[in-house]
Amino acid sequence: MTAAPSLPEIKIDAHASADAARAFLERDRLMAAYALADIDQPEIEGARWWIARRDGEIAAVVMVVEGLPFRPCFATGASDGLAALFREAIREPRVLLATPPRSRGAIEMSYRFERVDHMRRMNVNVQRFRPRINQEVRRLRADDLDTVIDLYGHASRTYFTPERMRREIYFGIYQADVLVSAAGTHVRSTKSSIAAVGNVLTRLAYRGRGMARSCTSAVTETALEQHRDVVLNVREDNAAAIAVYERLGYQTHGLFIEGPAVRRPGWERLFGSLKEKK
Repeated sequence: MTAAPSLPEIKIDAHASADAARAFLERDRLMAAYALADIDQPEIEGARWWIARRDGEIAAVVMVVEGLPFRPCFATGASDGLAALFREAIREPRVLLATPPRSRGAIEMSYRFERVDHMRRMNVNVQRFRPRINQEVRRLRADDLDTVIDLYGHASRTYFTPERMRREIYFGIYQADVLVSAAGTHVRSTKSSIAAVGNVLTRLAYRGRGMARSCTSAVTETALEQHRDVVLNVREDNAAAIAVYERLGYQTHGLFIEGPAVRRPGWERLFGSLKEKK
């Protein structure tokens, strides 16, 4: 019996250009929307990416936003490429990891999910988009920073900055001087012409009045004026939110998993001993 030919060895490229990584991520630009936006502004958030190549061709890409304390991480590509990247290149002790479900096994060889949320990536169907704004919404700017932090909580102070409020698109609803509902873009990129909507939040006492829908509508409408694609994430078990987004004109693009993941202890020693045996 003739043995099956082995695949060429996976090689890690830690110095690949943004253009190389972007070209691979563009193969599924809607699922890679956050990474595409981050890769176009690495000097702002401290984004860094690694590429796995097989016979010179890109097999997988992993990006980590090192400038944020919770270390968002996006991983996509072939299983052997991802396994190599997380084994040999990614050294963060803890990341907030998003990846297609099929990639979980390869990643969990060296990282362990502490929790797994099943998520849905949705994108706007431009022909079906119908904004529903039933309250007075207001564009939020850097001057609104204190009220934004008050709405999202003190821990959000490291995330919401004057630069972020100037750079991103945020809309909110005020009652008197209190910001009671808001939504905005997590990240967006003019170069990739893509925006990711999120941070949708309404104070408990004001929920059920359609405020979140109005804010999301305003953010989406403004983002579509400047970008080709607009996406958002929603938990698979949040049927009510999915229904609202579908009525606005969002549609499901695909599913992914997300959650905090920690590096498995002792993996470096085990990997080192395996290399020595070779």
